[in-house]
Amino acid sequence: MNIVSVVPFKQRTVTSFNLGLPTARGRGWCKNPSCDYMYKNRHKPAVCPKCGLSLNQKDTKGIKSGTLLDPYKPLTAAQKDLQRQSTIHLLQRSLQFAESEADLQETLSLIQELNSLQIILVHQSDAEPEDNVETETLFESGWPHFFESNATHCSLCTYPLFKGGQITAAPQVDCWLLTETLMLRVSLQIKICLNVQCLALHSFTDIHSGLFNIGNKVLVTIDLFLKLRANIKLGLTPAQAVETVLFHVSGHPIHTLTPEEIGQIHELLQTGYWAFECLTVRDYNDMICGVCGVAPKIEISQRQNNLLSLKNVEFIWPESSQSDEVLVDDFWLTMESEALEQAVFPSDAPIIRVDASIIAPFIPPLMRSSSVINTEKNKVLTATEKSLSNLSVLVRLIHDGHLRLDKLEEHSEEELRTILHKCGADVTQEMKKDELMGSLLSLYTQVHTGLSTAPEPSPHFTAGKLSKVCPHKVVCGSKCLIKRETARDHVDLLLSSRYWPPVYVSDCAQQVALCADMQYPDLATQMWGRNQGCFCDPFENPEIVSCAELQDQPHSVDLDENHQIHPITRSVSRWLLHPPEETHSEDPPPVQHHSLLLCKDLEPYSDLLNEFRTIFSNTAHYYLYNRLLDFLTSRDIVNQQINQVLQACQPGEVVIRDALYRIGVAKIDTQKDEELLIASVILLGFLKE
Repeated sequence: MNIVSVVPFKQRTVTSFNLGLPTARGRGWCKNPSCDYMYKNRHKPAVCPKCGLSLNQKDTKGIKSGTLLDPYKPLTAAQKDLQRQSTIHLLQRSLQFAESEADLQETLSLIQELNSLQIILVHQSDAEPEDNVETETLFESGWPHFFESNATHCSLCTYPLFKGGQITAAPQVDCWLLTETLMLRVSLQIKICLNVQCLALHSFTDIHSGLFNIGNKVLVTIDLFLKLRANIKLGLTPAQAVETVLFHVSGHPIHTLTPEEIGQIHELLQTGYWAFECLTVRDYNDMICGVCGVAPKIEISQRQNNLLSLKNVEFIWPESSQSDEVLVDDFWLTMESEALEQAVFPSDAPIIRVDASIIAPFIPPLMRSSSVINTEKNKVLTATEKSLSNLSVLVRLIHDGHLRLDKLEEHSEEELRTILHKCGADVTQEMKKDELMGSLLSLYTQVHTGLSTAPEPSPHFTAGKLSKVCPHKVVCGSKCLIKRETARDHVDLLLSSRYWPPVYVSDCAQQVALCADMQYPDLATQMWGRNQGCFCDPFENPEIVSCAELQDQPHSVDLDENHQIHPITRSVSRWLLHPPEETHSEDPPPVQHHSLLLCKDLEPYSDLLNEFRTIFSNTAHYYLYNRLLDFLTSRDIVNQQINQVLQACQPGEVVIRDALYRIGVAKIDTQKDEELLIASVILLGFLKE
């Protein structure tokens, strides 16, 4: 433990962290908290060359009366809404954390030093020395007891900031300082931008101090967030991860709090953690498998029972939403902004209404199609469904032109009755033509909207998550479902991907193929013609399997970690042939022939299809959790792949990603191309991290 020199506590002064204001030596720093640009006052630029912030403060004397906020009056509801938006924008712009612990090492070292630092305070008595009065010695933490941003002007609009007392819009408040070993009561000064078009709150938010501000109620060291992330990656729920971090030290002061106070800290720590993750900079392309790249040859469907409770959530389905396309980046930015707002302005939210039409799947940017879709709003789930073989007959009749739904009235009653018998429908001689047509349309609707492919979820929860993963267990795309899973959810994910996989393994092969036949008939015709996804005509030779990729093991797929081949199904396999696409020379087609294998009866892989259950009550946290797990687990696998390639590299070789983002090794000629050598060494160093 570090101990500093003795300080008489009567003479003790309050300290705070320096956020980079001009110094006494003629230098100044950019006022953007996330920028460390320093300049000499004699050569102060008008605009920061590093972040673009204006360094010339506005002359507040010229501001017209009425354009500045009166901080002694309560904010209106409209002003509070504006303040929320501005404050969130301020954080997103100025506060960003590196994901790598190596990049945060300086900050983490500071946290450890302050946790172990002990200041000795000695009470100096007013009595004469010869009276031999004993002195009192106190031990205090190295952390300050007062925190305040040193900014004087808003980094969003350069207007002046105001701070005041309890009856103002920017008071001084008491909050907790929470570290791995300490819990202290400290004071925090809030500042507010006086621009009535901004009103952003400027609280203490300094990256270099290692503290994260949760709603001006808790200042928590970011090493605790890193421990939370590690525990979540190990499989703990966020609530379990918080409990593990808070209570792993038996002598931690948090044990002295009341159960109510502990519950509040527990909730705030979870809320702050998700805000921290939203402000963490990461490239989701880093999770793309190094063997498969952006064009996996095999993908396996996978279900997870991570659910969202509908107790405090109401999903709405706007009728005005016509397009199936969703804006992926906008949706995830909305979730991040919501999580940030909850952390900056924590409150008990009533029923939360969520626009379900904007919900997007999570697919790494380089693996996305130019158009990403989510057709869940169009789901029409029926109570009963006919057998797949009977519905296959319906699809064949439509493809062969024997049944035209737009001209049903041209069929006689007997023809309609015969068609329904072939499709396995229950018909009687008493049924009239209108009833017969209604039965056929009902069968068609079942296939067209997507047959159910999973059990009905509880009415109090969402339906979990559907993912597709490559054989190396790297996630290629995932979709959180609200309603019951159907075949169309599988088709949505496939259509939203940049490339269809040659082989797609699923336990609902026929449902997916029939849905694609009905939803995208032209595409399905190009892919498999009349075969409904089979290798050959399913009504003639359903047992025949012929596949160039699986010649050695026609009924097997490589799924095991040790690259062992395991049988999946005895007979039923489905193929989808992707239509040719225009490709560029720098972006070659992923495979010679594009096909999609759908396999049925995947009992050996039930662990892949149904995983553990985690229940959430917060919408934003639910979606962010699923995205984070996909990234962390996949990126760990990719890092292992990179390390294996690095260990095999010979002198003069570097690890690269090719046009399809697959890991490769490139040889360089140091004499011919010095610039290439420099770039390659930098890349190699990055991969080693």
